[in-house]
Amino acid sequence: MTRAETPSVDTDAAATLSRLRAALADGSFVRDGRVLPEREIAEALGVGRRAVRRALGALEAEGALWRRQGQGTFLSAPPTPMARRFAGLASLTSPAEIMEVRLEIEPVLARHAALRAAPVDVAAIRKLAERSRAAESDGDYERWDAAFHRRIAEAMRNGLFLAVFEAIEAVRDDPAWRRLREGTRSPARREALGAEHLDIVEAIAARDPDRAERAMRAHLGAVAQSLGLPAA
Repeated sequence: MTRAETPSVDTDAAATLSRLRAALADGSFVRDGRVLPEREIAEALGVGRRAVRRALGALEAEGALWRRQGQGTFLSAPPTPMARRFAGLASLTSPAEIMEVRLEIEPVLARHAALRAAPVDVAAIRKLAERSRAAESDGDYERWDAAFHRRIAEAMRNGLFLAVFEAIEAVRDDPAWRRLREGTRSPARREALGAEHLDIVEAIAARDPDRAERAMRAHLGAVAQSLGLPAA
């Protein structure tokens, strides 16, 4: 094989990442909430374990999954000790109450993220927004959406606000609450919500706190409407 015919390592890595992302999105490589071992994924994709390990690392960096030594690899972000502490709140609140608190807290998070986010934060938030808009399933959108909102909360760089955000997410992550959201987002709706994510990113990138706050409030209002809840 000549140099011109030699496959690009970057191209191969990108292809492995793309195939792995698609398989995780449709649940092909997930069993009992855990991602299959590297060996099984490598065999299924017909690639080396090193390529799978690199792809899993890239997805972990994006916030799409997390790994814990001795326990395995899981989709979405890792539960924090604070989030686990608030998990019991799910039985004590309602969807309307959750949305009421989100509408009070998250626009403020977006406002301060526009003032404090580092360039690396903005890049990560933008990537998550793009993933959410391109999501091909409701479960896929759910993961990218959660990671997007959390990344904004982290970019604000205020531990107390982040703890409040984690309390909200702990309730929303309860299986019963997840089931309530299932089926409320058509492909067109997911794309529209993803576009709203991009509006928020652009405001943060422009360092425009008023615009970022308005964009987040408008987005959450649309989310509330899709769930049949009051937007304010």
